[in-house]
Amino acid sequence: MIQEMWQTILQTVKGYSPREKVFLLACMLCSFFISADYALVRPVSNSLFIQNYGAKLFPVAWALSVPLNLAVVYLYNRFIAKLGCFKIYSLVALAIVIGNVCLGIWVKNHPSLSFVFYVWKDVYVMLMFQLLWSVIHSTIELSRARYLYGFLFSIGALGGLSGSLCASKYSLIIGTESLLFFTPAIYGLLTISYYLLIRCSGGVDVKIEASMKKGASLKDSAALIKGSKLLLAILAMVVLMQVTATLTDFQFNTYLEKIYPDKDLRTSYFSRLLAYGNLLTMSFQSIGVYLFIRYLGKFKTHLMIPLILGLNCIAYLFYPVFGMISYSFLTIKCFDFSLFNVIKEMLYIPLKTEEKFRAKALIDVFMYRGAKVLASFFVLLAQLYMAPSMSAMLSWINLGLFCTWVYVVVSIRRFYVDSDALASSPANSF
Repeated sequence: MIQEMWQTILQTVKGYSPREKVFLLACMLCSFFISADYALVRPVSNSLFIQNYGAKLFPVAWALSVPLNLAVVYLYNRFIAKLGCFKIYSLVALAIVIGNVCLGIWVKNHPSLSFVFYVWKDVYVMLMFQLLWSVIHSTIELSRARYLYGFLFSIGALGGLSGSLCASKYSLIIGTESLLFFTPAIYGLLTISYYLLIRCSGGVDVKIEASMKKGASLKDSAALIKGSKLLLAILAMVVLMQVTATLTDFQFNTYLEKIYPDKDLRTSYFSRLLAYGNLLTMSFQSIGVYLFIRYLGKFKTHLMIPLILGLNCIAYLFYPVFGMISYSFLTIKCFDFSLFNVIKEMLYIPLKTEEKFRAKALIDVFMYRGAKVLASFFVLLAQLYMAPSMSAMLSWINLGLFCTWVYVVVSIRRFYVDSDALASSPANSF
């Protein structure tokens, strides 16, 4: 089966033109470098935040991230058609490099910067992936996506694995803050890769400009979502995934703060855990996604995700220890970056270009982080009324959300079937 999968991918790639092969290579490199940088900065931001504010203030950071998310989505929709993908990318990349370097220099003397960085890093990585995947969606046809999307995601997981291993090793040698000095080199290579991506995309900026002549306000983007049952369902699933992942993240970090009070040791442990997660994610994306989608189909595969995560909740309720919550955290993050993301991205492909850029930006940039406001509400509620059994309360909330998730997937079963039919149709070009 695995041999057949790789033969299918190789046969697909052999049929590409030289331009298409360079485009695919650029996709892989961009996915690798974005994920590698995030795997480095995430444990840094997490550890610094706990060091200076404690895990109990994570809900405050999640809530305050909403205005920044909203501003980023507005500016993205406002200028993407005017400036084009590469100019938008260049501005954001420059801000990322300058911000990370300055933080690495100043955060020891200005601890409050760790709060700002914790919020900013989640926003910028989602915007980077938005700039990458919107170009991919507008260039690769659905018939080829079923073979390539899992592979492209697995390359991203390989980048995440590399970044996590680097952070785990060097956090104890050069210190947590100094890991941020890797960002300029990573983004230098990423910029070259993204330039190749745009050059070989077949005029993606022209497609964007032609499809986005109408208003690009947040209200227009929200109207696109409101008018589509599929987009509403994707929105609901994104919110459910992010709320449940955030609640699990909070449970994990509460334990992490108690067990690893030393900043660099905490960074090292968190990085090692993320390395295991990226290794599992890479396995799912390179092999598991193909096998699941082929033998179960996208609908059953997606249905399987909330069912397994729900079982994890039940297991933690019976066995509430650090090992179990670490496993639950690892599982939900693995599913988020592998099976869930691949299937979700495939659902966008039949949509119009303006929906792929404007509506997708609102869902994948704003709602990905905006969902944390709902999660923060649940956490604050549990802290206020259920402090002695707060962790168990959060697991019961997650269990209810997983049941809701199952209902949402079942409600759009037809779209999975239609997508499978489209994916099996012949195509001769990107």
